[in-house]
Amino acid sequence: MFGFLSAPCSGCSGQNHSIYQSHFCGLCNRLRQDYGLPMRFLVNRDATFLSLLGNALGERPAVPVRATCCNPLGKPRQLVQEGDAVSYAAAVTMCGLRAKLDDEVTDRRFRPARFAFRGVRGILSRPISRAEMFLNQHGFPVDAVRGNLSEQSSVEQQAVSRRDPDLDALSFPSAFAFGKIVAHSSEQARDALELMGNSLGRLIYTLDAFVDRKRDQKTGQFNPFLLQPGLVNILPDFMERDLSAISVHLGRLPLKCHREILDQILGRNLQRTCISILDGKAPAHQRNERRKKRNKSQNNNGCVCCDGWYACDCCDVIYCCDCPDSNSGCDGCSACDCGDVCCDCDVCCCDCG
Repeated sequence: MFGFLSAPCSGCSGQNHSIYQSHFCGLCNRLRQDYGLPMRFLVNRDATFLSLLGNALGERPAVPVRATCCNPLGKPRQLVQEGDAVSYAAAVTMCGLRAKLDDEVTDRRFRPARFAFRGVRGILSRPISRAEMFLNQHGFPVDAVRGNLSEQSSVEQQAVSRRDPDLDALSFPSAFAFGKIVAHSSEQARDALELMGNSLGRLIYTLDAFVDRKRDQKTGQFNPFLLQPGLVNILPDFMERDLSAISVHLGRLPLKCHREILDQILGRNLQRTCISILDGKAPAHQRNERRKKRNKSQNNNGCVCCDGWYACDCCDVIYCCDCPDSNSGCDGCSACDCGDVCCDCDVCCCDCG
């Protein structure tokens, strides 16, 4: 998971943020119950989006249950942790971990690092196998998606040999995988879902490659923007094309609920993330991590919503707009226009480490 799909802002989204939080923390519990306690740390925004989308398209809305999240001593809340949508999101998360480990084994140049990632993959083989079994039983093409993702290195080698990094060709494995993942989040409107997922996968591949330029240059890994720096000039048009396609296909979905939240995640928030990255800023989730570490070192002086532990009760909402920070884009108000990072703050400490 890449982390480019941000959460609704707690200070500016009202009930939408609470709904998002109930899905986020419900997914955390689902990962723990289905795949083991440590797996709850894999909870992420991309999979939460899948859970929301699946529930929004379901025949019957998911019924929240009153439960605690990570902290068994915390205050019980209404969490969406039962049903096919959240189970599907949890299984996709586990298979995403498998894909990430496979990628690390392939990319790591140093033998000890490759050995370490192989070891982690072996340790997690049982829960990952359970996730794959769940997806196969629900008709998800696990082998086809894995096969396409495994072609990524071959596609990159072809680009290097031709000295012609075609972003559409390079992003095809990601576009294919995201298309299938989004399409199988529901039994309804699968054509529109797959097209939306294709565009989302292309966009996320491109964003990730653009953000990782400096790191890839240091490690010597492939990056289309290093192979042909002129690609930066066409990047805004490339992003605009996929953002527009995502908006069109989302508008065609027969959503029964959560349309406003999904519009915010895939519309304004995603567009703002693209603009921020093009302006040379780190993705919002990375800026939040730096801000939280900086606030911790300062004992959170001036912050009215944190007590030094960033929501000790695991699911306490962090009202980002209440934290004056000259680098965050907020001025300390409780409901600002949120033109920058503040709308992307974490909703739960299990998401922010």
